[in-house]
Amino acid sequence: MRLLTSVLCATVASTLLHGCAGSFAAPTSRAVQLRQERPRAAKKIPSSGIYISQFYGSEILGYPSKNKLHRLPLCNLRAGMYVNDVAVDGQGNLIVPSGASQNVVVYQGPEMCGKRLGAFHDPYGQPSDVASQDAANGKIAVGNIRDHGSSAGSLSICTLRAGCTSNLTNPKLNAAGGVAMSNGGDCWVDAMRHPAGGAALIYFKGCAGQGQVARGFRSKSYGGIDIDNQGNLAIVDQAASTVSIYGGCNPSCTRVGGPYRIKAKSFFGKLNAANTDFVAVDQTSGAVDFYSYSTKAIKFEYSFRRGLQIDLAPQGVAQNPRSAQ
Repeated sequence: MRLLTSVLCATVASTLLHGCAGSFAAPTSRAVQLRQERPRAAKKIPSSGIYISQFYGSEILGYPSKNKLHRLPLCNLRAGMYVNDVAVDGQGNLIVPSGASQNVVVYQGPEMCGKRLGAFHDPYGQPSDVASQDAANGKIAVGNIRDHGSSAGSLSICTLRAGCTSNLTNPKLNAAGGVAMSNGGDCWVDAMRHPAGGAALIYFKGCAGQGQVARGFRSKSYGGIDIDNQGNLAIVDQAASTVSIYGGCNPSCTRVGGPYRIKAKSFFGKLNAANTDFVAVDQTSGAVDFYSYSTKAIKFEYSFRRGLQIDLAPQGVAQNPRSAQ
């Protein structure tokens, strides 16, 4: 996870993955007019695959779902710089939060690298992770690693057409990391805990209100979140290089699997629709790591890095189609 505000570097650089770069862009308009834009594509584009973001790159890369052959990207999307994570919604639409513009862009699915449906501006802070059931028509939860003029982050609740209409905070939420939204419309943020550090999982019933700190959640540091087909939360502990699987967390958590050690230091990890694959990005080597997934084990299988550049800081990942939850 990367922060753009240089003002906060001294206090948070040791806990954010790579410190700070650049500065916040000034807010412009509440929403950006919808428009359509065809992506650049090399060949026939499949309806399934894996998206990878590179923080210092300007494109989101689309790869085959199974890339044991180390193929180059099948397609790419120009989506702006300073993208921490990307997400696919329940319809196969891709959601991209750009830290450079502080816009959140939605691309049409379920085919990979679809046309641009539109974008909206996040007026509250630096958008770093997103989640939605239907980004074209419904709510989009946007995690802001930090807010403007504040040392704490937040969760913005937005729609593609109306922009961000509410901003949710919690006293224990310092920096917002991974964000998840259930099919039932509840939200979670895996946050850097305030003020003591470590991680706190914040549960927002109905993606609204002040939120509650989840009991029974244990993690050394914050990380990414995904929801499996049993409704369990698969949560990455970036500092420990582990994934733990929790049931409930509304607000009481029960650990149903893990912590399972993963191969490398990763922040975000995502499940495929069948919940057989868990994919994460190794931030040290820039490789995409594939694991088998179940509540009983998460086991490394193989990696690829072709087409990625370590100096561009590969970081975010999304599988299309995503976990059905």
